[in-house]
Amino acid sequence: MTTALRDAIDHTALGWVKPEIDEALRQSRIELEAYEESPSDPTPMRTCLGHLHQVYGTLRMLELQTPAMVVREMEELAMSLLDGSVTSRNEGLTALMRGVVQLPDYLERLQGGHRDIPIVLLPLINALRVARNAAALEQSALPSLLVAPTDEEIEHARGSLAGRNRALLDTVAAAIKEDLLKVKDALDLFLRGSRSDMQELQSQADALGRVAETLGMIGLDSAKTVVQEQRSVVQEIASGARPSSESDLLDVAGALLYIDHSLDDQVAQLGSTASTDGLQANESRKVMEALVRAAMTNFAEVRSAFVAFVETGWDHAALATVPRLLTEVGGALQMLDRREPVGYLEALRIYCQRELLENKQVLGGKTLDTLADALASFEYYLESLQDPHGLRLDMLEKTRISLAQLQYWPIPAMPEPVTTTVQQEPESVEAEPAAEVVAETHDVSVVAETDEPVLPTASTVAVIPQSTTAIDAGFVSMGEEIDDEIRDIFLEEFQEEIGNLDTLLPEWRLAPDDIERLRPIRRVFHTLKGSGRLVGAKVLGEFSWHVESMLNRVLDGSRPASRAVVAFVDKTHGVLPSLHSALRGEAACNVDIPAMEAVADRIAAGEDVLIDATPMIAAATAPSSEVIEAAVPANVATEAGDAFEAVTVDPVLLEVLVAEVGGHLSTFAEWLGQAKTGDAQASDALVRALHTLNGAFAMTEVPSVTAVTAPAESYAKRLLAAKVAASAAGVAALAEAADAVRASTDALQFAPTQVPRYPELAGRLAELRDSLPEAALPFGGMALVDHAAEDAAREEAERLAAQEAARAEAERLAAEEAARAEAERLAAEEAARAEAERLAAEEAERAEAERLAAEEAARAEAERLAAEEAARAEAERLAAEEAERAEAERLA
Repeated sequence: MTTALRDAIDHTALGWVKPEIDEALRQSRIELEAYEESPSDPTPMRTCLGHLHQVYGTLRMLELQTPAMVVREMEELAMSLLDGSVTSRNEGLTALMRGVVQLPDYLERLQGGHRDIPIVLLPLINALRVARNAAALEQSALPSLLVAPTDEEIEHARGSLAGRNRALLDTVAAAIKEDLLKVKDALDLFLRGSRSDMQELQSQADALGRVAETLGMIGLDSAKTVVQEQRSVVQEIASGARPSSESDLLDVAGALLYIDHSLDDQVAQLGSTASTDGLQANESRKVMEALVRAAMTNFAEVRSAFVAFVETGWDHAALATVPRLLTEVGGALQMLDRREPVGYLEALRIYCQRELLENKQVLGGKTLDTLADALASFEYYLESLQDPHGLRLDMLEKTRISLAQLQYWPIPAMPEPVTTTVQQEPESVEAEPAAEVVAETHDVSVVAETDEPVLPTASTVAVIPQSTTAIDAGFVSMGEEIDDEIRDIFLEEFQEEIGNLDTLLPEWRLAPDDIERLRPIRRVFHTLKGSGRLVGAKVLGEFSWHVESMLNRVLDGSRPASRAVVAFVDKTHGVLPSLHSALRGEAACNVDIPAMEAVADRIAAGEDVLIDATPMIAAATAPSSEVIEAAVPANVATEAGDAFEAVTVDPVLLEVLVAEVGGHLSTFAEWLGQAKTGDAQASDALVRALHTLNGAFAMTEVPSVTAVTAPAESYAKRLLAAKVAASAAGVAALAEAADAVRASTDALQFAPTQVPRYPELAGRLAELRDSLPEAALPFGGMALVDHAAEDAAREEAERLAAQEAARAEAERLAAEEAARAEAERLAAEEAARAEAERLAAEEAERAEAERLAAEEAARAEAERLAAEEAARAEAERLAAEEAERAEAERLA
């Protein structure tokens, strides 16, 4: 699952720790109450502070920023209460208690899948701050949201702080049902009895009044009205205003029975839009629930089908029922008038039908993750339909983004054979033989594949042609003359920004979806835009503005960081040195900048316009009298199989390679910049860079690159040995070699990796190499050294790879150990809890047995005393009788 999706729905961890958070806050409340009763004893407040800090750390770990801000303010207020710096102790305790009571309700809302809406917590945060004499915060101080919440979401979030959470409502509902049961029993007894005890009937009318008030307090107005009507009937009978009719009392009992049975449903639907007809609304809701349940059942079958597809080793037969199931889900949503999700379902259905069932496509890792994101986000949306407050429209946005990454949103037309054409240049310009270059087939715009076997036709392949007319990209007059020193400072800054891109782009290519890696890249073009316009670099400023606008669309989530975005930024990076040279007055810019700006605008608008990955010919390196010829016939079709070759590189080695290539390409770029100034003498640094690049790609077994770097290295060695400068054609060929290495490195980072071939460039470099004599000693000895250096480089790379593998294995083992320790801890806690429950149960049984024994003993003692008393009374009675008898005899 991608980062974007995890950021939207991953509140699962909150569910794991929510009981501990609730318990810590409950203990905080107990300690707070104890401190309020005994303010002279600081111990309860210190204990409360400890519980709050525990909650703060947990919320920070979960990255719940706004709730963490609340707890942090609660900590600050607790500390202020301890040191006596608050103005009003009672106000501080009230605010702190309010936070302890309201925070669990807000977290319960988040646990239910709702978004974090910071603005509803702002009053609580400010109440806590004001209580400790701190300034209130503005809304701008809160964490910002990419998508603004709707009024309904804000109202629902505020409701979660009003104490009307589901747990409380369930408790209230249970109490109401108990009261209704008592009233029904009393009415039943009244009907079965003499019907003369009107006082008892009056007490039931009073009870119904209290029930009606409670229903009104929790927002069940319709139920409140029904109960009030029945109360009036009972009240009239009790007061004698209405005769005691059995039918009236039976109607009352029936109405109360209806309220009893429907109460749970009404509580569950609290806050939904009221209807003027309660029965009709109830029926509509039941129909909606039935449709949603059916849709979720079908979608669960779709998910199971994809699981079976993966587990059976890409058996496409497992997906046979998926299009039908998706159509049925769409039908259910159409009945609910949900048009937007129906469109996304149709895109999923067409993707499954075309790419998986018809084309039998086997999904790569990246595509599989993207498809899983689309399915998971849509399933979350379906689940949210059951909650009137929790409609997750943000999940539909995730579905749309995933479909766009699959290049199925908007839904593409039926696929056609993919051919790429370039138009013949309107005219050719003669060039000197040494500088003449004929554009071969590989110069046609063909891009490296992503992880789909067939490039979807939704993408457009754009060719940025070599401009036959130099573009004036230098400084322009701006009315007020700009000081040359300021422009020199700008040019230095421009060169620094190019160097920054050399460092930033390789990291971003590894994770194009990482927004934090993209931000500094966007900042580079923002700087070039502003500074360029300021000093009169109009072409650079406008070009940078177009690129920045495109990257802004990626940052705000309007479009994904697709292969087209990455390729265009890479192409832009390659163009900047030419613009830099034009501003320095060293060479004209021969790149069609307006065409690139148009492509940037199309990508910003959501199109996936793929830029040619093969290098542009560096005509700027040639003297002004030499222009490279582009003799390409019109409508030339290029087969992808001829222009690319598939390679497989170990991920660890690839990571080492990317880091290594970036540094040596910087060395290469420095030499090319020096060559453009007229100093084209080969240097030791150039030879070492080429040698290392050649060895690195040989080690990773990418022959299409070594076919270029090997003759380039030999050519540079012979230039250095002969102490001659590279010709214009030689500089151009080496510049193309650098672009080829850069483009191939980019292509290797996509799976399955399709790396461009450069047979024409390799042939030209071989010809340039062969035009020079072989290097004599000491270069003969240097060759041996080079082989040793190559072996050393290979061994170093293998060592780094082994270290990386060992580190990854150590991290895996550490993670497993941590998971095992956590499982053991949880098991121990569970065992301790079970043991505590067992002991508590035994103690309860023992106490109960002792209570029963004590009761039995008391009863026996009472019986004994009663027997003794009876015996004593009987003896007294007999004695009295005997006395009377004796007295009678005496008198007789």
